Formats: sequence, C-alpha cells, structure tokens
Amino acid sequence: MRLRKRAATVLGASAVVLAGLVTPGTAAAADEPTVRQLLEQCEQGNTDLCEFHPSGQPESYRGADELVGGAANCSEGTSTRIISWESTQTTTNSVGVTISASSTLGEVFEVGFETSYQREWSWSKSKSDEIRHELGPGQAVEIYASPMREKVTGTYEMHFGDPYYGHYYWYVNNVTVDGPAQDEAWFTRVEEVDANC
Repeated sequence: MRLRKRAATVLGASAVVLAGLVTPGTAAAADEPTVRQLLEQCEQGNTDLCEFHPSGQPESYRGADELVGGAANCSEGTSTRIISWESTQTTTNSVGVTISASSTLGEVFEVGFETSYQREWSWSKSKSDEIRHELGPGQAVEIYASPMREKVTGTYEMHFGDPYYGHYYWYVNNVTVDGPAQDEAWFTRVEEVDANC
C-alpha cells in the first residue's frame, strides 16, 4: 500500500467517475472501468497514489429507530421490569465495496478524514443500557433506540504509473461514508404493544 502525497507533475490526461458513472472523455463504454474496478485498484495497492478528499463538513443526523428490547406482563398484578438493551452501529458507504478500518480503502478514507477535520473517524460504536418500566396486567412494551450518526462525502483520487484504461489519473466522486457519531447521546423511546398473553 502506497499512500504518497500528490505528485508534483501531471503526466497525462485525467478521467472522472461521477455518481458511479465513468466518463473519461470520448472513450468507449467497453474501455471504461467500473467504480468497483477502480476502487479495487486502490485496495490492492496497484496505484502510485490513492487519497480520499472530503468535500464540505460532515453531516450529523439522527439514525433510524432500532428495536433493542422489550418486556410483557402476563400476570394479574402490576410488575416493574428492568429491560436491558444493547445495540452496535457500524459504518456503511454508498459504493457497495468494503470501506472499513481493516481495509486499505478504509485506511485511505481515515487519513483524509483526520487530515481534513483533525479528529478520528468512529468505525463502530456499541451502547448498552437498561430501562425500568412498570407494566400493568396484560401490558407489554418494546424499547427502541436511535443513535446520532454522521456522514461525509468526498472523492477517491488515484494516480497510476502506467495508463489504466488509457488514463494516468482517475477520480471516484460522490463517495459517501456513513458511521456512528462520536460521544453523542442515543435516543430511546418506549412503545406499548400487544402483550399476546
């Protein structure tokens, strides 16, 4: 794996990958690599340079609710239940290839992210907690949790020592990486459901 800084000289024509479509000027479709093929070249260390350049600031948002636990009271009296729950959030991406802490593409992403924002990327995050809830006769509840997440969009830039599909430089634009936000609160809600007693 070679993570060199951008070369000082430009050696040939460039090509661009936009939203998953390869558009290197007038090249025929059969002569164009797919997004997966390009990113695999970076992953396999077949490039002279492979860098990730974020564009704009990371976007924080509240993740989707996830069912994490529940309890039912099928007795004739009131019962206080302690409902324990645990959830793990991981990193996803928009290009359908592995971008993780253990992959070259992930390492390249992490370098670009840390250089741009002076902080580390959170690849995964687990949370466990418990909720004390009083249930009346025949009542049941489900516990939902939603974490704060963040996503960043940018470009993978690749330089080749020899032309790859006729070009020395390729770019995969609009790659979005989405993961759990660091040190952010999780939101929980309790929803009453049918006890099925």
